[in-house]
Amino acid sequence: MEDLHAVILAGGSGTRLWPLSTPEFPKQFLPLPGGRSMIQETLARVTTLVPPERIWVVTGRAFSELVRQHLPEVLPRQILEEPVGRNTAPAITWAASLLARRSPRAVMAVFPADHVITKLEPFQRAIRFGYQLAQRGYLVTWGIRPTEPATGYGYIRFASPVADGYGHQAFSVEQFVEKPDLATAQRYLQDGHYVWNSGMFIWQAATILAEVRTHLPALAEQMTRIVEATGTPTERMLLEELWPSLISISIDYGVLEKTDRLVVIPVDIGWSDVGNWEQYGALYDADGNGLRGVGHHFALGSQNVFVYNTTQREIYTVGLEDVIVVALEDKTLICHKNHVQRVRELAEAQLLQRSSTTAARNGHQSGPTPASAPSPMPSSAGQSASALSFNLAAGDPPAMTPEGPASGRDPEPGGSAEQSQPTI
Repeated sequence: MEDLHAVILAGGSGTRLWPLSTPEFPKQFLPLPGGRSMIQETLARVTTLVPPERIWVVTGRAFSELVRQHLPEVLPRQILEEPVGRNTAPAITWAASLLARRSPRAVMAVFPADHVITKLEPFQRAIRFGYQLAQRGYLVTWGIRPTEPATGYGYIRFASPVADGYGHQAFSVEQFVEKPDLATAQRYLQDGHYVWNSGMFIWQAATILAEVRTHLPALAEQMTRIVEATGTPTERMLLEELWPSLISISIDYGVLEKTDRLVVIPVDIGWSDVGNWEQYGALYDADGNGLRGVGHHFALGSQNVFVYNTTQREIYTVGLEDVIVVALEDKTLICHKNHVQRVRELAEAQLLQRSSTTAARNGHQSGPTPASAPSPMPSSAGQSASALSFNLAAGDPPAMTPEGPASGRDPEPGGSAEQSQPTI
């Protein structure tokens, strides 16, 4: 696969695994049980098929130094730094444009930096099959065969078979569907023609660029100007000028839901997007009572509890079931597993508090003393902070971006919360 390049998307806003994950330290940099970070594991998977000189990373400028620390194998010139996040369509179009300039035959496989895949052999076969289809002009995505009626993922409904190879089969895509309620997800599971939208793709760079020119012509035109300035004295200035004005839209909404070239390969590859604390905890081994964790935890009659304790404090639980405890030096999160999706609401509420406090310090408005801001990694000494209570109503709708929720994995942030006055 001499024309294959890998593109790792390493953005994020750090709300799903808060307070360990923060805007300054999103979850792709968090450690996995084996010791490597999620982004390091992603690189390790792709380097079984692609040499480091054909690996690219698209990330926010604020994360570029972290990317270099975690991925020293990637060439610095192939770490593309976005001035601001504009979702996946601009990020993918940027990488595709640079690759097409390098080689008209370039094939790009796109992988989020923060996924976990445990079945490497079928994953590698699926990439080889996708590479063949990409060379034939298809846009290819891998769909995850559902193992449960999950409500946290978008789904893809597939129709007639298109091709088979390497032990896999590709199908035409009939429809993208948004995250369903439980009853609908159960119907999808029984139907057998639905897969989870993984957010992983493979296609020729020239093919995806042709589709972007058709469906997102303004983005294509602006990206051409950015790429043509690459290597010139005006490169950075033009990027700073044009990038914030690019449409913020996912590749799903912008292109894939409109094209007639898309096929899906259903796969069983031990995939997780590690989208909440329950999924992160499931990566760790459990004892006979379902207890998992990091750091000190003594349980008496507790079951199915995950404790992530990075402090020297001793944590004891008595008679708890289905609970997650995250203990950092400056914050402690205690959450029932049925409510892990709402952790992002707390993260967004704290971001709102930090923003209002910054404005107050700049003389724009008055406000209460904030809780201590999240730190990229646990500090060695705790800090005192005012206690804050947040009014997070169970029925609060998620915040919507102007272009709507993305198909499949929704871009962070996604929840909303109202903040109450501080309590003493």
